Amino acid sequence: MAFVDFKYFSPVMGMQMNIGIILPEVMQGIGVEGAGKEENAPIPTLYLLHGTSDDQTIWHRRTSIERYVSDKRLAVVMMTTHLGAYTNQKYGFRYFDYVAKEVPEICARYFNLSRKREEKFIAGLSMGGYGALKIGLALPDEFSVVGGLSAGCDRLGHLSEAVRKIKSIEELREKKDTLDARTYSGAMNFFLNFGSPAEFEKNEDDNLFLVAEKAKKSGKTLPKLIIRCGTEDKLAIEPNRRFKKHLDALGIENDYAEFPGIHSWEFWDTHIQYVLSQLEL
Repeated sequence: MAFVDFKYFSPVMGMQMNIGIILPEVMQGIGVEGAGKEENAPIPTLYLLHGTSDDQTIWHRRTSIERYVSDKRLAVVMMTTHLGAYTNQKYGFRYFDYVAKEVPEICARYFNLSRKREEKFIAGLSMGGYGALKIGLALPDEFSVVGGLSAGCDRLGHLSEAVRKIKSIEELREKKDTLDARTYSGAMNFFLNFGSPAEFEKNEDDNLFLVAEKAKKSGKTLPKLIIRCGTEDKLAIEPNRRFKKHLDALGIENDYAEFPGIHSWEFWDTHIQYVLSQLEL
């Protein structure tokens, strides 16, 4: 495979951004199969999202994603939203528009990547799993397969009860000295992304449970949802089970399964291979 470290000025973000792109090649070198014959048609693409604390390099560094796609005519695009949770932030940047809309268009233009729904896929882990599920359900006309691995389905879940009662970012700042540093940092990140917990609970664009309801009401053909979580994953397993139950109640089909494992790269490296196996290439 070819790997492109692509830097460009993003109109949506208003700054230079960096994207990592794996592109298929016929000739691979010793010990690696090629991706089949060369074609001029646009290339099917998986948009692969990182989790909290990471960036666009992490899938390439911590998994064998390049080797897993080496025999496929498939591009893999990796970008960062920092701690922006793939959302158009309440106070900040338009990360949702950047990832879901601008990056696919830029990549189609520069690298001949496909614009067709049936050839566009999105997946991610943890915060990126939340992002993939949200983007796929919010834009069902754009993506045909969505993969959420150990997805952070409940963005409210890690906020303390004290933080959940705070009504504004100004109030949060006033109470900084009453919270430990980690709690305050996590709360500030939440408020920057979504506003107050009370606002988030009613937010049909970012509350994944409401996003699913809105998607169902749209009457559109929804993407195939692949959801995987480790049974020992204390961060994600209960929110994933609640989200699965919610999808079932809405009548939204989903390929959900639990396997032994924790919130770890061993788990994600294993289960991204299943997601790849479900792409129609």
